[in-house]
Amino acid sequence: MLTVGSLAQKKESVQALQEKLKDSSIALVLDYRGLSVHEMTTMRRELYKNDADLTVAKNTLLKRAIKGTEMEPLSEALQGPTAIAIGRADQVVPVKILKEYLKKNKKQNELRGGFLDGKFLSAKEVEALADLPSFDELRAKLVGGIASPLNGIVAALSSPQRALVSGLDQLAEQKQQQEQLL
Repeated sequence: MLTVGSLAQKKESVQALQEKLKDSSIALVLDYRGLSVHEMTTMRRELYKNDADLTVAKNTLLKRAIKGTEMEPLSEALQGPTAIAIGRADQVVPVKILKEYLKKNKKQNELRGGFLDGKFLSAKEVEALADLPSFDELRAKLVGGIASPLNGIVAALSSPQRALVSGLDQLAEQKQQQEQLL
């Protein structure tokens, strides 16, 4: 949690949040109640591996950090104890990690909303985003889709040569058998 004490510390916390949010590709707001320190640490590590992080901050500081920015509509989701996940690369991966982790730990936590590409996402939209494939999965499908017809072409082009070689082998075997009989 961002330390909050003096006015200087609060300003520093707001600036730190603004810097994180400025570099983000997605921001997700969630309720972290019921998660132990160990569970939060595990979730943070998983997010960190995927170029994202999780920060617990006071709603007032978050509201100040997003005030006057395109993320200001995110303040609708800032109610109660709040953690904010900030992703910097693939927008889908942090949502998947959070959804899977909360489901796995059978917590009543909820993803309250998010912000993606200049648009506020409701909780339902965040859930729908979690069901989308990640960029890496999409790339693999694209490569597979491109390679599939090419593999068919290669197989079709090499089929006559294989048939010729197979026919020549059979002919050679017949000749050997005839020679052995003589």
